[in-house]
Amino acid sequence: MMGRTAEALFWIGRYAERTENHARLIDVYYHIREEKESGGQSWSRLIDTIGDRTVFAEQYGSFTEQHVLQYITLDKNNSNSLLACTNHARTNLRNIREKMPGELWDILNGLYLWLKEKEVRDITTDSPHLFFRFIRDSLSMFQGAATSVMPRENEWFFVETGRYLERAENLLRLLQSLCNDYAREELCSYPLMLSVLKSVSGYEAFRRQYADTVSLGHIVKFLMLSESFPRSVSYSFSALESSLRSIEEDEPDLNEAVQKLAKLAGKVKANLACMDDDDILSGKLEMTLHALLESCSHMGLRMSKIFFPSREEVSA
Repeated sequence: MMGRTAEALFWIGRYAERTENHARLIDVYYHIREEKESGGQSWSRLIDTIGDRTVFAEQYGSFTEQHVLQYITLDKNNSNSLLACTNHARTNLRNIREKMPGELWDILNGLYLWLKEKEVRDITTDSPHLFFRFIRDSLSMFQGAATSVMPRENEWFFVETGRYLERAENLLRLLQSLCNDYAREELCSYPLMLSVLKSVSGYEAFRRQYADTVSLGHIVKFLMLSESFPRSVSYSFSALESSLRSIEEDEPDLNEAVQKLAKLAGKVKANLACMDDDDILSGKLEMTLHALLESCSHMGLRMSKIFFPSREEVSA
């Protein structure tokens, strides 16, 4: 496969997943912003999770609702805004349109054109929940269409590689933010801990396993180690390993490089399987999350060097 095509497929998966993850997170934070904390604190925490505080402060100054929503949703200059991520995924899809099912373009292009015309007052005047749910539903439709119609060939596996690498990295950053705030005794309320579960649509699955026993340790354990919940770190690395192993290249050197990446994903998954309650509840958790994030970054850089050396890795 040509490097240009592999690059586009990988980033379609990453940016589509990033857009959906961020839309989920913004929606949840929007609706819990007034629970036991001031709006400014909630908005600043959201910027820390999915944005850049320094860049935001230079451009907007204060953490108001209008400024934060503009920056993380509609700001074209913020590479992690919903509009920018949607546009990046759309641009990559447009570059290889002849190789992808037409309905995928229709969904992604429609979402971009809809989002492009929006302003902050459209979010706040109507229902913010419906606004962000439309984005989530559109990305779910995109993923559902891809799952239904794409042949299980290299194109599919490159998209899946990008998607699950992005999913693991986003969740690790969210857990890192949760643990840092908890350590500072800023994020220990029941509603805010539940918001983390809801932001990844894991609340119902968590309750089936742990009932009403909500604690930081249980949340971290569920989101990191669950082998059945599709948005957990463990599940993401399993799917990432499987996708990498399924990529078949004609050039032996490329094939060997991809299989080495698959082994790395498998090694991370094996290390996760060895974790126990002591690892989660002890001071080692922060180091573990940092190490896992470094593994994600390393794998993204390795993919870039193998298939598309001209592209600079862009982190969430």
